[in-house]
Amino acid sequence: MVSKHPAEIDRLDALLGASKIAHEAIFEMRRELIADGQGDTAQDLLLEESARIVTKALPRLTETARDLAGSWIEQNLFDPSAAEITLDELMTELERIEPEVKALLHR
Repeated sequence: MVSKHPAEIDRLDALLGASKIAHEAIFEMRRELIADGQGDTAQDLLLEESARIVTKALPRLTETARDLAGSWIEQNLFDPSAAEITLDELMTELERIEPEVKALLHR
């Protein structure tokens, strides 16, 4: 499926989607280990860290980028010249936060 959004919004969506998929995979592996009687406290701590990253750290870190993406969607319909400015701001914000987002995803 071809996206109707600019690459910056797709990039933001991809970063957020990757974090959710990673957390879901960690959760499922943990659940399976518990079912097999192999769960331990260290795994609990890793699952808690994963949940903290997905539910607190990433939303806080990406708040401005998500707001800009939402503004662009509205402006693209009603004020295309403002949408171009917003897209530039989004690109700058993504460049600023992307290294930290990727570092969180690698944890």
